[in-house]
Amino acid sequence: YQFVRSAVDGYEKHLQYVFENLDNDVDCEKDISTDGVIDVASFASEQGTITTTENTEAKFIIDPFANIHPSPEKCIATHKLLSPQTLSRAVRALTRCKLDTPIMSQRIRDIERLVGKIGWTPITDDLSYRLLEANGKAGNVRRTLALLELRRKRGYPPREQLSPLTLSYSGDESNNSDFTVGPGEKEFIHAINSIQSAQLPLRRSRNIYLHESSLSESSLDNPTRYLDAILVNMSQRGVPLTSSMAARMLNCYASTGRTGKALHYFYKVVRDPVEKDGTYIPGPQPTHLGKEDLQEWKIARKKEGVARMLTPADEDGETVGQVTAADDGVSNVSDDVVGEVNSSEFEGSYGDMSKRANQRTKVRMIMHPPPPFHKIPSAVKNAPLIQNRDQRPFSFEGSSGISPSSTNFSPTSSSIHQMNPYDRKPKSMTKLEWELEREWSLSLTAAFAFADSLTHGACGHSPIELDVVGWNSLIKACCYRGAFHRALKILNDTMPAKGIQPDSFSYNTVLAGLARVGDTENLRNILISMTNKNVPIDKYTVQAMVDGLLNMGDVSGASSMVQDIFNQHDTLPP
Repeated sequence: YQFVRSAVDGYEKHLQYVFENLDNDVDCEKDISTDGVIDVASFASEQGTITTTENTEAKFIIDPFANIHPSPEKCIATHKLLSPQTLSRAVRALTRCKLDTPIMSQRIRDIERLVGKIGWTPITDDLSYRLLEANGKAGNVRRTLALLELRRKRGYPPREQLSPLTLSYSGDESNNSDFTVGPGEKEFIHAINSIQSAQLPLRRSRNIYLHESSLSESSLDNPTRYLDAILVNMSQRGVPLTSSMAARMLNCYASTGRTGKALHYFYKVVRDPVEKDGTYIPGPQPTHLGKEDLQEWKIARKKEGVARMLTPADEDGETVGQVTAADDGVSNVSDDVVGEVNSSEFEGSYGDMSKRANQRTKVRMIMHPPPPFHKIPSAVKNAPLIQNRDQRPFSFEGSSGISPSSTNFSPTSSSIHQMNPYDRKPKSMTKLEWELEREWSLSLTAAFAFADSLTHGACGHSPIELDVVGWNSLIKACCYRGAFHRALKILNDTMPAKGIQPDSFSYNTVLAGLARVGDTENLRNILISMTNKNVPIDKYTVQAMVDGLLNMGDVSGASSMVQDIFNQHDTLPP
């Protein structure tokens, strides 16, 4: 890929050179043909400086290129450089450079701006398609939709897929639901990919503490308006909507990462740098101190008796018993080990870490409190819940602030909601009914509304029925928004009622979501259901089961689960 990147870099440098040396003040009003060239004989007779031979093409570039280089060959080369064919190949090469999405987005826009400033490259059918493909991969949604509209206005036919191409919806290896690309769907798939590429920041680093309504429109947490534009363009160009395309579109609602309702951080791993004398100071390190002040801080902490010495068991890399954290306010700390890490893994933890390559660290796992009961589907089931108008956590109807008796919950848990005396008539609904509310997730509500519109005919298309992959996309959207009861209802009731049998991906999606909130009861029930219905159990099923048990601290149960599944299904986790 280095060769491809260097070739694209060279092409962009040549474009910059042409732009800087192009004379835009010359008279270009000549008899120009459709490809931007004129006859060399007539041009030579006017200029009086250019001659031709029998082996020379009877073509030459008009006046603006003559300012770049006096040689006719250089001018002809410049013309080829700015031709739609060359730009099309350069754009296609850019899509194969394996660049990160934000970098690729900037690169393709820079090349388009350069070519637009030069103003000598007409947009053709092939060039518009390659620009559509590149902007789709780069996540430039509006530019992609503009190119779709341009292709429609110019009457360019939709790109056909001559042979079926098997692709996955989201690139997730756990998604084993494949489909084929139908006639005329290629460029619309690129438009859908542009939405998912633009949603990459949410998938990578979504702020789970931020409400959906606080997200900017550019984050595309709700892509309905762009999907409607794609549907309209498909209808105007005579491309029918299929269940495969519908599932691709619905998957855009599940490409924005998990929200706070679908996640719980059971533990965090911290690394305490180890000094040369074998001592380390547990707890957070000051990042604002200089080298001298940091040394004084370490000496003061050692005098206070906070510093600890590595034991022989630590030196051998073995785990030790439970210890108490010094200043982080957490007493349940376990599984201390010593490891070797690079400076990049803990850069910024204290002082200047740029010169601390291969610094030894003390690795500690700090356990967090268990998740609030209303996040775990098996803890609430069909019990009525109430919630204040200020959207504070749920509580059971009629409870006095005490959570249900369970070993997983503490009576003083912060998840217990005390009734606000100013809330005279709080709503009382089951968790499933709460998840069906619009306020639960605007994006999830939009996803089901969009799916419903497809089944009734949307934007000029005939009504369609969702297939198993389309329902899997809705299940995934529910699990990513914490609507586990809604996902379980689709899995157990809606799909069988429509004659659609859930596949491994359907169950694995629900299992992965339940594992992130530690619902071990439902995990075991779903695994039993998969076994009874002869649904294939794969490595992602095992991974979800193990993750759920480990999140709840059941290490022995996780080991037994791996062994049992291997004995019965000959399957191991990835």
